[in-house]
Amino acid sequence: MNDFLDNWNHQMQIGDQLDCVAITNRQEFNAIKKRFPLGIGNIIVYFAYFWHEMLPKMKPTKKIYFFLTGQRHRTYSRTEILGRICRAGFKIELQEFRNDTYHVVAKKRSEPLERNDTCESPLLKMKRIGKDRKWIEVYKFRTMHSYSQYLQDYVYEMNKLDHSGKLTNDFRVNVWGRIFRSAWLDELPMLINVFKGDMKWVGVRPLTEHFFSLYTPEMQELRTKVRPGMLPPFYYEKKTPIGLDEIQASERRYIEAYLQHPFRTDWRYFWGTIFNIVVRRKSSK
Repeated sequence: MNDFLDNWNHQMQIGDQLDCVAITNRQEFNAIKKRFPLGIGNIIVYFAYFWHEMLPKMKPTKKIYFFLTGQRHRTYSRTEILGRICRAGFKIELQEFRNDTYHVVAKKRSEPLERNDTCESPLLKMKRIGKDRKWIEVYKFRTMHSYSQYLQDYVYEMNKLDHSGKLTNDFRVNVWGRIFRSAWLDELPMLINVFKGDMKWVGVRPLTEHFFSLYTPEMQELRTKVRPGMLPPFYYEKKTPIGLDEIQASERRYIEAYLQHPFRTDWRYFWGTIFNIVVRRKSSK
């Protein structure tokens, strides 16, 4: 699929339009359920999901899957379809479900972007801005559909940010992701970054270039004076910050206190955050 989209990109000029028609995995699975009795339909759907969604995305089984199927009848989520199109250098102009099919209209805006080996991996290595504006690779369990990272600008334009500073109504998060986020399991691989010294236990979130650009120049300068952390100041606050302005104010309070008393500040924020997570049930969703 990536080669197919890249080839089309190379034949087009900037601004040329690409029209795509697809059937998403959800549409395919719903059709299977309608063709078979309830119990049998669900069993077939679970098997189809495992066969076409999981096997081709795990290194030990990927080559076996490609050999046996030739990638025929492989299914893709709505998110993955959009993400693959964006990675291929196109900008989404329109997407809609019509007559039992999924339609996407996109325009070429650049050459195809570099392919990331972790696009489909359960364990992600994501580039984030760390201390002194240096790029670091942050580890995290996948909680979104494959190729979601290429849709960040698009989803932001659609929905903006919620009160926690994350994207609202983010359709990129999958079912397992919601469970992992509610239990903080998605954050566990960041322990690798803590042991490597890229991050610490408490600190501001390591941001993507897009989110970093939304901060004021003053806050950009301030937050790159310290290492990012696993537990952000947001979860320490009794009153949940609402919107980016309040989140920046929360981070400012933490950073200014940390620069004066590093150990004392992190000790206070760590236990305050643990209390809010355990007792007040704050989650990373």
